[in-house]
Amino acid sequence: MPLLRGWLKLEDRRAFATSVAVMLPMCAVSAVCYWLRAGIDLAAAAPYLAGGLAGGAVSGLLFKKLPPKVLVKFFAALLIFGGVRSVMG
Repeated sequence: MPLLRGWLKLEDRRAFATSVAVMLPMCAVSAVCYWLRAGIDLAAAAPYLAGGLAGGAVSGLLFKKLPPKVLVKFFAALLIFGGVRSVMG
């Protein structure tokens, strides 16, 4: 998102939406690769899929109402959380 805002001069909302939209095809390709290699246990994945759908619906509604500065801070916090969680194992 910072590169989209800095280099491409996208407004905050458009940069946020673009970064989220890029994640969908990457996740789809990753899921297909896992499915082809070892299979995916859909019963184990169902709660995560349901949570993702619910979270996507709620965040889609909030996206229109939150100011861009809040979205930027939320995205930064999400990246930091993911990075720390990845390092911590």
